Amino acid sequence: MSNEFDKSIGLNLFLLKLSGVIPRGRASVARSVLASVAFFCLSIYTISYTYEFATHDAYLTTALESVAMILSMVGGQLRFTILLLFRGRCQRMLDVCEVLWSALNPTEKNTVRNYTRKTKRLTCWYLSSCSFTIFFYGIAALFASSTLNEPIDSGMMNLTNVSSRIMDNERQLPYAFVVEIKETPWYEMAYTFQLLTMTHVGLTCVGADTIGPLFALIACGHFDVIKTRLEGSSIEIGTTGGRLWSATSTPTSVTTVENPSREQVNSLRVCLAHHRILLQFCEEIERLTNALFLTQLIGSTYNISLVGFKLVGDDPDKYKFITQLAIAVTQLFLCNWPADLLHSKSEAISRSAYFSPWYRYPSWLRKPTSLILMRAQRPARLTAGKFVELSLETFASMISSAASFFALVRSMN
Repeated sequence: MSNEFDKSIGLNLFLLKLSGVIPRGRASVARSVLASVAFFCLSIYTISYTYEFATHDAYLTTALESVAMILSMVGGQLRFTILLLFRGRCQRMLDVCEVLWSALNPTEKNTVRNYTRKTKRLTCWYLSSCSFTIFFYGIAALFASSTLNEPIDSGMMNLTNVSSRIMDNERQLPYAFVVEIKETPWYEMAYTFQLLTMTHVGLTCVGADTIGPLFALIACGHFDVIKTRLEGSSIEIGTTGGRLWSATSTPTSVTTVENPSREQVNSLRVCLAHHRILLQFCEEIERLTNALFLTQLIGSTYNISLVGFKLVGDDPDKYKFITQLAIAVTQLFLCNWPADLLHSKSEAISRSAYFSPWYRYPSWLRKPTSLILMRAQRPARLTAGKFVELSLETFASMISSAASFFALVRSMN
């Protein structure tokens, strides 16, 4: 890909290369190694939290925490696996983006670049949320209080056993692990290993979760370019010919273009081809992301409820879950806002084409304009699983559903 286009999506491209979705240059072997490392890191925590939930969580509060982490890890691994299976399609879509980019003039490139900057801001916010979550979990493990996690039956346990259990609870790893490690230096080694691998997990999940918004916002930029071209394609008025009947049935003289320049004709043809490619590109976005968005939608909705349950409880470590709540809300926003913007931008093309002076064109020039009008009548839409249309309205609905589920869990407790 060109250096100019690379720079415009540099952060997202780096995350995709780090997780092995996009190759670094032509090194396909390196891509396979990076993908294996990312999959291994995700698998460790998926297995660990599932094992902890199955063997240790007998209380609702600890069970909910494990379920929230299982949803995050399993959902992240599932989305990453889907992306790996379709990484060839992902590469082809990036190639299409590069071809479309090369056909733009400097002003139009700035228009598309404005949308890639929005993707970068979303990605940076998501990365910040993940980083703070990893940081708080790490700090909480180092400064964990020596309070017992389970109630003590005074009739069954003497003071010596209580002291032993307190010492056992002083050193805890930040994240679940299938083996308990508390002795030095193995604890320090496991602690460092968990922070490094969880950081890699965070980077992998951010790369997988932002690829849909990246493609959607790039498409939004190109829709703006087409809209600007249609609005700016002023065809000079020639001799008077033909008549147009208004809504009041009063005949009105209009002018037609007898001899439009080749540049004017080519401009319309370029808009038509650009719009056709862009609609096909939006269909590819839908095929790539509908399963990703479905898992993201379900997991983040229920995580908001489960994390909310932890925040209103009496858990002394509840404040570390604030960043987890921010991640869940960000995931919902990443699903819905780019899809809503893509729909509105593609819909705006039909209005621009309709309000252009198409009725002044000769008959052979009206046909490409009519094709733009017909195609733009079905604006691009992104869905979750092909049955939930994504939009800001869906985002509000999911937040409301999460609040309802949270109220249900509270009443059960």
